[in-house]
Amino acid sequence: MKKIIAVIDALHFTEDQIAGFKYFAGETNSLLTVVCLDTLTTGAIPVATMFPEPAIIGYDQISVEGRAALQWQRNENIKQLHQICDNDHVNIVIRESVNSPIEEVVAASRFADLLLVSNSTSFAALIDSNPPRFLKDVLAEAECPVMVLPDVLSPVKEIIFAYNGTYSSIYAIRQFTLLFPYFTNIPVKVVYVAEDHQKVLPFEVKLKSYLEQHYANVEYVIMNGEPATAFLALLIRRNDCIVTYGAFGRSGASRFFHRSDAENILRTTNIPIFITHP
Repeated sequence: MKKIIAVIDALHFTEDQIAGFKYFAGETNSLLTVVCLDTLTTGAIPVATMFPEPAIIGYDQISVEGRAALQWQRNENIKQLHQICDNDHVNIVIRESVNSPIEEVVAASRFADLLLVSNSTSFAALIDSNPPRFLKDVLAEAECPVMVLPDVLSPVKEIIFAYNGTYSSIYAIRQFTLLFPYFTNIPVKVVYVAEDHQKVLPFEVKLKSYLEQHYANVEYVIMNGEPATAFLALLIRRNDCIVTYGAFGRSGASRFFHRSDAENILRTTNIPIFITHP
């Protein structure tokens, strides 16, 4: 059994998102802990304006009526969360984010096997981008593997391992394999984009020896071109697979793609993405 945590904003989540979290907890036969972050007293609220960047107002600038409305919505959402989760033995933890949601999440990830988060999760205190700034910070700073989920999860029919021969890429594959032993019968596709005209799969014999111990159906695909572009073309119309990547936001040899390339994958695909770093 693994320790899996999922992070949601107390003011913004959907039943479909919670269903996705419960699916992956079920696939690891693990108890799920939903960390419901409450940022009402510390957050800032984005306000629609005529300008491209949203205006931001502090919580202490909201009227008494406005604060009451936010508190009512938060309480109603937590009631809904209990209705969705209580019969499935999901542990719900309500945490007020005193400083920053990122700090809360990173602290929780230090003592977890897997962190689940939706690709649209954000918080009022963070000016949004696409992907949300909160998500990018979580991927760079989390101290356990992270699975980024679409808002609506489709049935998983294939696992795609992004591979380039580096320690980062095989580390991600190994971590995924250890976390999800029940995916052993789902078809696996190892995708290598040939760089510098090296069209031979790096460490081919050792890689195949490892994967054949864990998966019944493995296909190896060698593609040409620039890696980020090739992977985006492969994944852009998919919604029935999971893809793994190595380090996000790290420097040097540990990085699989440049951070901007990984963000492009997150922004334009609608599939679960498993990212971890050593």
